Amino acid sequence: MKLLLDENLSPLHTRALRELGHDAVSVVECGLSGADDSVVRAFAIENGRILVTLDADFANVLRYPPSNTPGVIRLKVHPATEGAIDVLLRSTILRLARMNLDGKLVVADPKRIRIRG
Repeated sequence: MKLLLDENLSPLHTRALRELGHDAVSVVECGLSGADDSVVRAFAIENGRILVTLDADFANVLRYPPSNTPGVIRLKVHPATEGAIDVLLRSTILRLARMNLDGKLVVADPKRIRIRG
């Protein structure tokens, strides 16, 4: 999977996904730290990367429709500790690895994964 991790995810998460064999880069590595959500989304689309984020704004399908994107994965975890995020991120990516997420919004929490689109 080609993934773009939003800046609200740690560089440790990007590294962990690379170690699992995924093509993962972070917004920070791409020089987009502090960029507006629309800029981050456009970068993901232009580079064919699934956007992975904790940001609920990207789950607003009216503001950021998932159609015509490589996909969006929104992680919902509370409390958002590094460990809890890592567990959810790894399990979600493992379960989605063979799926085509083009045009889809995935919302994952510790209990379930929902896919729209």
